[in-house]
Amino acid sequence: MKAARQACAVVVVAACSVARPLCAAGTPPIVRVYVAGSSEAVSGSRDAIQELCSRSNVAVVVRDAAGADEALLATSRSPGLAEAYVDLRPGTPPRVVVVDAETRQDLERRTLPEHASLEISIETMAQVVCSAVESSLAARAAAPPTPARASEPASRPRPAPAERWESRASVFASAVNFGAGFRAGAGLALGVSASRAPVRLGSFFSVSGFPATDVEGAGGAASFGLFGARALPTLEWQVSSSVVGFAGVGLGADWVRIKSERPPPGAVSNSPGSTIDPMACGMLGLRLRVAHGVAALLALDADLDLARHRYLIESPDGTGQPFFEPNRVRPVALVGLSVSLGSSRETSEARP
Repeated sequence: MKAARQACAVVVVAACSVARPLCAAGTPPIVRVYVAGSSEAVSGSRDAIQELCSRSNVAVVVRDAAGADEALLATSRSPGLAEAYVDLRPGTPPRVVVVDAETRQDLERRTLPEHASLEISIETMAQVVCSAVESSLAARAAAPPTPARASEPASRPRPAPAERWESRASVFASAVNFGAGFRAGAGLALGVSASRAPVRLGSFFSVSGFPATDVEGAGGAASFGLFGARALPTLEWQVSSSVVGFAGVGLGADWVRIKSERPPPGAVSNSPGSTIDPMACGMLGLRLRVAHGVAALLALDADLDLARHRYLIESPDGTGQPFFEPNRVRPVALVGLSVSLGSSRETSEARP
């Protein structure tokens, strides 16, 4: 009788030992994926990842990141196998970041092609995530068991660098009407915008020059040349993935030089020299992406001369006759090419 009881105890212990790993194996590890993008991008990502990762026997949970950036992974502490952040927002390069849910180390970090359609980006993203999940499962299965250690307070990892601002250099041709028809000129500009938000602040600094051209009036002729500089705070908005609109209002100055070329009969030749005029300006324009980091620049500008000038022809008897008066309001058109100079990144440290 005692031998029978001992045999039964052995059978029960053996059954429990076998059942325990089977029960544990029946609970698939959890993979959480946060998708930043439109509702179509979130739902499409959910279908693609769950279908592709089904062969790995993992539970995939796809959530809307609600516009959050990659730093979302640093604040998440949910148990599971892995976590991923997918950026499918319009106007930003598609990105995938997969980290280990326990160690928070990168399993995969990849930037996808910018010009691909949303469907192709979703399919590629799903393959990257599921491939990283399979590699993590294989690595855990091959790793030897480690002895349990006393729990230590884990230090919070630093979030990935965040872009603070982006700068661009531009070269452009321009045309302006000073009051004697449109004149052609050229210039250089430097643009700076804050982050990659759909609506953002920026600035536009430019210098431009117009070669001396002849103006005629009352039988006389003179050459008129100008060199100008402008500084405009701007507001930018992402119209689409390849189009950015901007508008700005600012101030500047024009260095104007006029030189007498041919006085009219009976008049005295006297060149008034040069002046520096304060200017107010407003600009409305577009940047159209033509390649990675390169965009076409199209803009319309309106300049207001804050110091009015009128040039006269002086006769020998001391009387003056109007010769040329520059427009106080001058329409300007700009066409050029803008090249990205890169962006500044800031790494913020999380507090313990």
